[in-house]
Amino acid sequence: MSEDGPRLSSRRFWAERERRCLAILGRGLMLLRDMAEVPESEVDLNRCLYFCLSTASSELFPNEIIAHVSECNNQPDSGDATRAARELKRPDFQWVYRDRYESDPHRSNKQFVVECKRIGKSVRADWVFNLNYVGHGVARFRDSKWGYGAAMPSGAMVGYWQSMAGEQLVKEINDEAQRIHLPALTLIDTWNERSVTRLEHEFERPIMPSPFRLHHLWIDLRVE
Repeated sequence: MSEDGPRLSSRRFWAERERRCLAILGRGLMLLRDMAEVPESEVDLNRCLYFCLSTASSELFPNEIIAHVSECNNQPDSGDATRAARELKRPDFQWVYRDRYESDPHRSNKQFVVECKRIGKSVRADWVFNLNYVGHGVARFRDSKWGYGAAMPSGAMVGYWQSMAGEQLVKEINDEAQRIHLPALTLIDTWNERSVTRLEHEFERPIMPSPFRLHHLWIDLRVE
């Protein structure tokens, strides 16, 4: 096998893990939306989503042995000589698996990281949902202190879409992203009312690897 063989296999393995995680996430969000009573707070939404993801995984990949975990600390990275500040931070969800193609055993444990935030019109002046989606969500995948998705090529954000039209929503989020020097989100395909709308962008960061691709899944929870 050529020198690039293991690296290529590892990239393909990650791509397959990413595909599965996004599929489970998308299905889990639809199960959340279809609940008889959908909670409003982020904490309660995350807790319900945890169980919806379990159901989605069983439906889509019944033989899957890799489970998601909730509010688990960022995992250590062998590139840090001592415990880093990011190891004290807790993304909302992670899928952790072992990459059998990774030549460095210290880097063989991989994590697909997901952070979730409410989006739409805020109910409090001191906690603006769309600004926080960027500053307390997206930016955590870029900033070294938080280091979400460190050593990984991609991750995901979930938006609990509770109000506002989609075009105004993405405008506010993109305005804030560009204000802190993050690229705008790009809509994938079309807006999906009463379902999951997907967006994505790619950005440079001081954490390797860079650039980093961030997938966005927004579940429409607006009350008609």
